Amino acid sequence: MEDKRMMIHGNIATFKFGLDENWNAKIEDFEWAVFLPPNKKDEVMCKRTYFDSMYHVDPEYAKTSKLKRESDVYSFEVVMFEILCGRRADQNYLTESEEGPVHVARQSFSNGTIEDIMDPKLKEETDMKMYIQNRGVNKDSLHIFLKVANQCVTETQDQRPTMKVVFDKLEKALIFQVSWVCLCV
Repeated sequence: MEDKRMMIHGNIATFKFGLDENWNAKIEDFEWAVFLPPNKKDEVMCKRTYFDSMYHVDPEYAKTSKLKRESDVYSFEVVMFEILCGRRADQNYLTESEEGPVHVARQSFSNGTIEDIMDPKLKEETDMKMYIQNRGVNKDSLHIFLKVANQCVTETQDQRPTMKVVFDKLEKALIFQVSWVCLCV
């Protein structure tokens, strides 16, 4: 949005998502949001000492205090991993890794064992056979979801895709899933 002010939320977490009166998803709580004027570099120095959830904080932002659009991308992808795993980022991960859920997800993705950390109900639906109508997760949809989620939680901000790229890929994953359900009917 070249001629518009850009906003960096700076505090995305699972409990920051809600529904509007038409049941559309929306992001809430813009207390820590930073608005940049048009054509300004897409980063701002923003030193914070308190975060609602440390697991959702971009590690590069935490180290450098440089809040960028990619910081929101990182936080959003932590939410995606929470959906995939069926648990909040601050639950049960310390037994798996002192570094938290992103480390566990990255490690599982690189080892090819990402399905091991998936929500058991989601994994069960993924494993169901094609002859069960309206059930299961399309493998292509899941693969796109996993791939984009993994790309967005890289250590450095410059390696992450933009939110537009994330949105486009998730939309493609949704198309695969909806097509899959329609074919099963």
